[in-house]
Amino acid sequence: MDIVETPVQFELTGPETLVELKKNPPVATLFLNLFFLSMIRPSTLDDDTRISKVRVVRNNLKPDAKKILRYKNVCGFASPSNIKPNNIEPSNIEPGKIDPNTTIPATYLQTLFIGLLGKFITTPHFPINPMGLIQVGQSFEQTRAVTTDEILNLSCRLHGITKTKKGIHSQFLLTVISNKEIVWKGISTFFTRSKNKPPKKKRYERVEERFLGIKESIFVPRNTGLKYANVSGDYNPHHLYGFTAKMIGFKQPIAHGMWSLARVIASMEKEFGAHYPIRADAAFKLPIFMPAVITLGHEPAETMPGENPALERESNETRINFELRDTKRGLPHLKGQFALNLKQ
Repeated sequence: MDIVETPVQFELTGPETLVELKKNPPVATLFLNLFFLSMIRPSTLDDDTRISKVRVVRNNLKPDAKKILRYKNVCGFASPSNIKPNNIEPSNIEPGKIDPNTTIPATYLQTLFIGLLGKFITTPHFPINPMGLIQVGQSFEQTRAVTTDEILNLSCRLHGITKTKKGIHSQFLLTVISNKEIVWKGISTFFTRSKNKPPKKKRYERVEERFLGIKESIFVPRNTGLKYANVSGDYNPHHLYGFTAKMIGFKQPIAHGMWSLARVIASMEKEFGAHYPIRADAAFKLPIFMPAVITLGHEPAETMPGENPALERESNETRINFELRDTKRGLPHLKGQFALNLKQ
């Protein structure tokens, strides 16, 4: 008889410590800190470990319109024809309509937290080896369009930390505030693998997996990781070059998980349009080794993760299951759900 594992949920103790950033830490300094801490911090925790409440904030951030335009190009978002790269100005649009010239993609807002997350995991309040963190999930919800002429306040705090035999799951709650209104919030989930190998489970017959209908074939060039790093600020070595990927243990560079999610959202916007409110929940599966050809599949869905099917949602909301897969063997790279209001 198999013993059911009970995960350990660690308590976050207060009072809360506030860390305020005026600007993102330099990439070189951040990686030096990460490397040093990787030698002294563990990859697991004792069951009675208590973790302090910490919030890292950055206020009065003005989005970089030129960088956002480059981000849209790298991630496959439609680029309005009247945007000039060196002179970005709002177009004349009808009142109440979304201006694609100044709108910030929902996934770009997550990239604004790269510096805050880097700072957080290098503070004494985060007890896990920061070099072992692998992003395995991202969810977000956005209430309305956010534009490049807004001043944003960012907040990042630890939402929860859980231990299983396989390792540690750390969840960070990210919040974007504009004019005292929460316009975007998301949860980034990271996994730290335990150095102790879990006991082998009894093998069961593998259930045949159902694939979603393929809607698009996507080519991922070898330099996608470097291009994404330049517009997102995420310079993890395994995304950049062949030799840096091999240093981390990968045979060749892999695409950023958040690039793959952004690429899906870009395709969804092209098919359904940009509508708000919008929600998404994605799980990053197997890495995309670049260059690659992957497929995007999607179909209508009934519920989002964590929803009670018995509770009726807004009738105007459209839900969609999506996935990215390898073209050769059909292996999954990304799976998730997407919801938006088409009638607003």
